[in-house]
Amino acid sequence: MINQYKRRHIFRCSQKAHKRFEGNVSVYHVLKEKECYPQGCLYFLWHCVLLEKGNRCIHRYQYVGKNCKGCTYFVEEKVHFQPELLLTENEYKDFLEELEDFESWLDSVRFKRQTFGGQISCVKPWFEQTLHYKANHIKLRGYLLVFKKGFIGVESFDDTFYVRVSEKMMQVFQFVSKMKVEIEGEIGEDRGRIIIHKPRNVEVLVKGSGKSLSREQVLVALKTSTHLKEQPEQCLACLWGGLVDVIDRNNSKERRYRNLYCLKGITDPDGCFIQVSELLEMK
Repeated sequence: MINQYKRRHIFRCSQKAHKRFEGNVSVYHVLKEKECYPQGCLYFLWHCVLLEKGNRCIHRYQYVGKNCKGCTYFVEEKVHFQPELLLTENEYKDFLEELEDFESWLDSVRFKRQTFGGQISCVKPWFEQTLHYKANHIKLRGYLLVFKKGFIGVESFDDTFYVRVSEKMMQVFQFVSKMKVEIEGEIGEDRGRIIIHKPRNVEVLVKGSGKSLSREQVLVALKTSTHLKEQPEQCLACLWGGLVDVIDRNNSKERRYRNLYCLKGITDPDGCFIQVSELLEMK
């Protein structure tokens, strides 16, 4: 079983927001979140004539938002986008059958407690960021145990899934990479990712390597972290690449998405030294 929602070589979209993914958007985004294939979708882009010319807003706003509607200098542009299918017609039919099988399995286990396990690939901090015109803060919610493969219930799962653990559980079990565990938890799905909540009955089968993350270490790293506009695969896979769950309440409709931060403070992934240094340590 693989996660059909996270496949990124089925559709491509030229919408500007997808540039960081090189236009390869996930199946979940296209078929579930936006429901924009094959009919496409409409985006309304807001512009301010004054701000785009380098002038000050007459109402002293710093960016274009919902309060700008009705202003003389406010311009709303309607743009139509349509995802491009990267498969042939027959390949797409086969994919839809695979997607149906995956969703049937997910419905059978969703919100149910199951035994799962495997080898932990890495442990990352679990951050949540709230954006509001009155506040903008990031908080540490706990930690994410990342499994590249394993089993969930009686099903072999040959794809990435995540386990959310509290700081207290992290202190007790000191989770690290290469640790093999069996845990009981509640199976869920969060915007296409398979997330396991409320873990308990942890059994450590094989001890891992290295030291576990501490709260102090993570918070110090957060202060020096950098936001990466793009989301390259090597950064997503890196121990120091942290995805932050964002709740954006700046506009009338709440938006949820994820931003990628480098906890080592590196701004240019092409010049990253982390993977090189880790390879040297292994020699």
